[in-house]
Amino acid sequence: MHRLGLWGVSLSVMWAASPGQWHVDSPKNGALIRSSFVVISGAAPRDECAQVLLAGVEAARVCASQAGTFERIVHLPSGRASIELRPDNQRTERPSAIELTIEPPPASFASGARTAEVHWEWMRSGDVVLSHSLGSEQADLYNAVFTHAAVYFGPASDGAALMAEAVTAADAEGLGEVRTVPIEQSMAFRHGTTVAILRPAAPLSLGERQALLEFLGSVVNRGLRYWSAAEDFSNLYSAWILWDPRADRPRDPVRFARVLDTLESRKFATDRFTCAGLVWRAYWTATQGRVDLAAPNHAEIGGRLAGALTRGFLARVQPWYILPDSLYRSGKLVEVRE
Repeated sequence: MHRLGLWGVSLSVMWAASPGQWHVDSPKNGALIRSSFVVISGAAPRDECAQVLLAGVEAARVCASQAGTFERIVHLPSGRASIELRPDNQRTERPSAIELTIEPPPASFASGARTAEVHWEWMRSGDVVLSHSLGSEQADLYNAVFTHAAVYFGPASDGAALMAEAVTAADAEGLGEVRTVPIEQSMAFRHGTTVAILRPAAPLSLGERQALLEFLGSVVNRGLRYWSAAEDFSNLYSAWILWDPRADRPRDPVRFARVLDTLESRKFATDRFTCAGLVWRAYWTATQGRVDLAAPNHAEIGGRLAGALTRGFLARVQPWYILPDSLYRSGKLVEVRE
């Protein structure tokens, strides 16, 4: 852990003598960061604020929470960068600087992506990020508002801001299907024509927020796979052939219930995820079911899927299929406004 001695004092002496001082955990001094989005975070006297200076010019402000922690994403240009933190109540001395080298990954945007308009710096660890990708099959299949979901995970060991997400093998680009990646390599950044940053309307406790990140940390970057479209749609087909579309009810209620049991087990499985399923399961696990972002599931099914299946059938299977719109329409998330 790197603690920044803000006033040039010996780090260990300052921390031992002044536990109420500001100190920085991320980024580490001298770090080479493979992203232009860098997290400055650490501990400070609760409710106190400070300036974040880039080359001596204020670029942002950070304020410590009631728990005595602070977190802020700053967007830095490529090359050498110097970050300083100046607490509001200590302006008489020049703070020490954190020296960084920024080498972001090559930019890769889909046609129509509007990520430059997104306030990525507003995110806090645990925030939900929903995006719509132009040309997504989901938009045509069920007329989706959002086609991808992710969670802002927080800083990497070097200070780069990371997104946790599940993507198909075709979209993984060798970075894994259930993974953390810098913002620039996330689906929302590369393909998002619309991006929304959301936070629970009922805030998580500190313990719940930590449990959320711990759950994500236990499943990302471990070689897990995205859900199999062939298998998942075969389950849906198995349910459909047991359904009487004229009467809009199961032909065989017992066998239909068994298929629903299979769908339920897949919803709660942790060996592979959909993008929305990863977000849902992280919140459900962290809060022990208190925050269920897909209950009730208000995702609206339009497009080709609505024309192929009956309303009654969709109502029966919908609780077991979590979509980005399930999270969006849950009423349990609110858009972040700084």
